[in-house]
Amino acid sequence: MIKDTVLPVLFAILFLFSASADSPPQSPKWDDPESLPQWMTPEEKLRVHEIGLGFVKTPAPLSPIRSIAEFERLEGVLIRYPLGIPLGLVADMSQHAKVYTIVGSNWQKDQAINAYNNAGANMSNCEFIIAATNSYWTRDYGPWFIADGNNQVAIVDFPYNRPRPNDNAIPGVMANYFNLQMYGMDLVHTGGNYMSDGLGQAASTDLVYTENQNNQSFVNSQMEDYLGIHTYHVTIDAPGSYIEHIDTWAKFLDVDKILIARVSASHPRYWAYEQVADYFANQTSSYGTPYEVIRIYTPNGEPYTNSLILNERVYVPITGSTWDDDALQTYADAMPGYEILGFHGSWQSTDALHCRVKDVADLGMLYIEHFPIHGEHEYQPEFDITADIIPYSGAQLFTNQLLVHYKANEGPFETIPLSHQAGHSFSASIPISTTDTLITYYLSAADASGRNETWPLIGAPGARSFSILPAEEPQYIVEFSIINSSGTLTAKPGHDYLESGGHVKEGNDDLFKATPDGGFEIKEWMLDGNGNLVNDAVITLGDTKNEPGEYIFYNVSPGTYSYTVEAECYINHNGQIVVINENKEVVSILNNVIGDANDDGITNLLDVITMVMYFENQNPVPFCFNNADINHDGNIDILDVIAVVNILQATE
Repeated sequence: MIKDTVLPVLFAILFLFSASADSPPQSPKWDDPESLPQWMTPEEKLRVHEIGLGFVKTPAPLSPIRSIAEFERLEGVLIRYPLGIPLGLVADMSQHAKVYTIVGSNWQKDQAINAYNNAGANMSNCEFIIAATNSYWTRDYGPWFIADGNNQVAIVDFPYNRPRPNDNAIPGVMANYFNLQMYGMDLVHTGGNYMSDGLGQAASTDLVYTENQNNQSFVNSQMEDYLGIHTYHVTIDAPGSYIEHIDTWAKFLDVDKILIARVSASHPRYWAYEQVADYFANQTSSYGTPYEVIRIYTPNGEPYTNSLILNERVYVPITGSTWDDDALQTYADAMPGYEILGFHGSWQSTDALHCRVKDVADLGMLYIEHFPIHGEHEYQPEFDITADIIPYSGAQLFTNQLLVHYKANEGPFETIPLSHQAGHSFSASIPISTTDTLITYYLSAADASGRNETWPLIGAPGARSFSILPAEEPQYIVEFSIINSSGTLTAKPGHDYLESGGHVKEGNDDLFKATPDGGFEIKEWMLDGNGNLVNDAVITLGDTKNEPGEYIFYNVSPGTYSYTVEAECYINHNGQIVVINENKEVVSILNNVIGDANDDGITNLLDVITMVMYFENQNPVPFCFNNADINHDGNIDILDVIAVVNILQATE
């Protein structure tokens, strides 16, 4: 079942609030005789019933289906002549990708060719399709590209939400032109109100519900069946405009990045912009991480989000506003490595560059699907990278050019090959040293169609990173024995004695001690009254006094010995041990004086004063925490003081 991420009740309340707080949205004036406006004319509103008439629904594509994202590799763009965009933009796009132009006749084609030539377009990248249109909003009525379960690029058609039969026929025209399979999804929709992440998530405003009788389950199921959308983010329209298209205020920049317009706090729709920004910030992207929500300031309705990502370039509509430079910098910061280009045009807040240009997917795309490693990880000797690499062209992969490029910390990029596992799956392991704290990586592939691709598309500038916690020092097994002699040999790394075959850490200076047969070993275990080990006790065995924490006596001759155990905050422990013909282990239990905070061996008023000094942060020395913690709650506070006073009163 599709995951419905809408908050219908909340958004309904917000929608009602917006309707009461704002004036009804108004359509801009329109005076272009070459195109119908983006909104419905009064005459068209009388023909709303014609929307979807004659639409041919088809069975859904074979699953799994993938709706191709705008930020993936594109073959080019689809526009219509007469244009709604500046010729300079056409010329620039043609230097880097195909420009497919719909013209109404051969006469219009000749006009377009002449205009393109004069503008300096790369005519080898310009192709013309003769077909009738009603408007130049190819974004809204143009074809949607998918990859079906056979890894073939196909087109999904839908009833365009305008009674414009010529525009509505364009997906079929383009399917014939590209020789692609076309599927008919009987769902009223429009391209300006749809954006996908390429991995099963998409977003629209709730206009899609309104235009389909508010049948949310039907809408969601159609989106999943025909486009593979399992998580459909349907939100309120932040601007509350007449057009209600999501591309007028939001844009997916990557699988886990979304750009959302920001307005001043005094704007009447400020609450709506913040609501949708908070919503996406609390959603999980297809990479399993929260969305990175990037805000772009549009104080006067500047259409900065209505941009086009065309492979390694981003075309941004600018208006001459003082905020243009900041907007371009926002894109540059969010999309390192991309060329960010601003273009003036006849833009409006609700209609700009993206509305008038439709992306065309690379029909033979070399698709790389990888879910990046992210976040912080414990050290391990290597990290596995897995990816699906699928040549939609059907061309053979060049296996020696399937690579992971990685670098550790600030070092240079190195490469390791991706090895075939099964089907379209490949993997590699990035080696990690104990000094590595940051790994940055990206993938690359090539096939016999001549395509060379990277993941992410921008390559090294967009490489993904993950951090590694410091590694524990490596340990080594050490084995030792005495040859041609009698006695024992022990090793002492740190505080613990080691048997042969145990582990020692690299770089440690470890003590090895030989004990001849003439003596024995006495090992003491110091425990407090609760069975806890006591550190730094001092043991005197006969006339021999060990260092604090040194609990083993070596080369002890047979005999009877008295011993004393002393430790701060404990009562001295005395005992006796008899050594005859074997090593000895002794367990000594050290008791403390309850309430003896100052370690003078008795409980009196001085201990009360010492405890008060402690919890007032005066750091009395000595201070016996366990003695003072009468109620064993791990804190020294007034309750413990009261308990000591009660002890004193009971002994009076």
